[in-house]
Amino acid sequence: MAVSTKQVLTISVISAKGRFEGGVETDELEKAIADAIAAGNTRLVINLKDCDYLSSTPIGVLARALANYKTRNGEIKLCGLGKRVKDIFVMTKLIMMFDHHETEDQALAAFAAS
Repeated sequence: MAVSTKQVLTISVISAKGRFEGGVETDELEKAIADAIAAGNTRLVINLKDCDYLSSTPIGVLARALANYKTRNGEIKLCGLGKRVKDIFVMTKLIMMFDHHETEDQALAAFAAS
């Protein structure tokens, strides 16, 4: 399984593991996000610490999720961006759109600060 989810108080946390190239693993990510949205979640952390690669398809999933959350006055925070994944976000300029943190704990704490 490429995606796992957990709840920390009112914050949903989705952890991605492996390479996300637009296949079944990306479908799992999209479903996990859709499930959080359907549950009315407005505070989401996506932990990419164990994610090695993102193609354009999962990046599109994340961008659509961000738009959905912003429309509903919610927030998405990314954490654990490794060098390769962070480089992808920098090249696409999405790094400026997403609030990102080094660790999951820092991302969770950022919700308390806001």
